[in-house]
Amino acid sequence: MAKRRFKLPDYSDLTKDQDRALRLPKEGQFLIVGGPGTGKSVVALLHIMRHQQANDHLFLTYNHVLRAFTKQCVESSLNNDTAYSWFYKTYYALTKKFVPKIEEYKPDYDKIIQVYEELNLEESEKIYFVIDEGQDLPQGFYESIMALGHENFFIVADQNQQITEQRSSIQELVDMLALDRSNVIELKENFRNTSPIALFAQQFYTDKASPKPKLPDTPSLDTPVLYEYEFVDDCVKMMLREADQDPAKLIGLIVATDTKRDDYVRRLRKMDIERDYDKPLVSSYKASNQENVEIDFSRGGIVVITDKSCKGIEFDIVFILLDGFKLHMGDITAMKKRFYVMTSRAIKKLFLFTGSKCTQVDPEVIALLPEDETILKRDTLYYGS
Repeated sequence: MAKRRFKLPDYSDLTKDQDRALRLPKEGQFLIVGGPGTGKSVVALLHIMRHQQANDHLFLTYNHVLRAFTKQCVESSLNNDTAYSWFYKTYYALTKKFVPKIEEYKPDYDKIIQVYEELNLEESEKIYFVIDEGQDLPQGFYESIMALGHENFFIVADQNQQITEQRSSIQELVDMLALDRSNVIELKENFRNTSPIALFAQQFYTDKASPKPKLPDTPSLDTPVLYEYEFVDDCVKMMLREADQDPAKLIGLIVATDTKRDDYVRRLRKMDIERDYDKPLVSSYKASNQENVEIDFSRGGIVVITDKSCKGIEFDIVFILLDGFKLHMGDITAMKKRFYVMTSRAIKKLFLFTGSKCTQVDPEVIALLPEDETILKRDTLYYGS
């Protein structure tokens, strides 16, 4: 499979604000705020690489796919984990007990903090935490870490990409860490998307707590397109043909459910078309795989994942299957944030699919899409299935 350009930028390519964030000291509490494509994760990785001579650092991500993505970005070793995996393992190592919970997926942070304070571990070895997508972790998570005596944090966050039920607002992070203005850096320039994709993604910007990224000066004729399809195989054919145009491109298909993911993985692997290059590698990830993420971001191919797994990563081309997405309890803002995350994953091209006969298409979700055809074109997909 063809190799794709996949590495961190040189220090000389950083903006003034990115460089300022990179040069922050190891000791202290810092918050880097910015929208998709502004280089938050890049700065976080470069920052921790500057300070990883000692084995006292830890790079935490929200999910396993982002952990794999960041680990593949750096050529040197990186001490990283997902936030909750580390959290649960640490509690068990200290207490020989499982994390107490209020509900199935909700730790009892008050009880955890009480246990940690009773352990009196303030004199234990301090860890320097660099945390990506910090808005997706609740205050109790951070307060529990501080109860262990840890005090050095470098957190990157974007309130507009806040899609978990347990979370922290930018203001809550500022208050909790007692940050002053000099310890909060805003990144405003988008370096990932083309201008048309960035403009489309901005239609779902909802929260002024994070600055709206400036539209990049990267013009393109590839305006995002919404395709209405009748046959699923037409969508599959389109993705395979797109992959055959350039085997070095990594294509992401983002879907709403595990059922959709499994169905498209099967169809993409099974279908054959007339091609100029070898059949693309089709990979995926499901939550039950936990840490076993078998996705190579350094090579071309097609990756099929749910929107819950796409946070923080990027693809050359993105397809979003709208079928199955629902407006939960009328929460328009929450759905817009999911759109904001999904659409901003695309670097060069962005396509959306909606089934003409599909009962899983939520009209309230479709209604959130811009009607201006200079922002989102509309077309019918038909290959003669």
